[in-house]
Amino acid sequence: MAAPRGTLPCVVVVLRIVLGVLLAVVAAVLVVPLLIVFDLVSGGTAFGLCPTGLRVCQPGYFTGIELLGVLLIVLFVAIAGIGLCVRGIRHFEKQADEYQQVQ
Repeated sequence: MAAPRGTLPCVVVVLRIVLGVLLAVVAAVLVVPLLIVFDLVSGGTAFGLCPTGLRVCQPGYFTGIELLGVLLIVLFVAIAGIGLCVRGIRHFEKQADEYQQVQ
């Protein structure tokens, strides 16, 4: 049997909030490269990647690769979390439907 009626919606609501946060993280990770390019074009330092500006930028060999690696890891972890949240929501909603059918 499933859990009592009042507890399942709370779990589903929490999972949906976590899902929303993870979707926001994915969107933020996808926007970071655009922000870096925009900052460089407008005369900035690309958030520290080119401390002296674009004209005399001498970044280290691994600066871009490190940034790419961190962004990809965060992206893959967030996507995996989204998958788990969606599976959890489906599971709990199915469990709630079965419980209501029994009643």
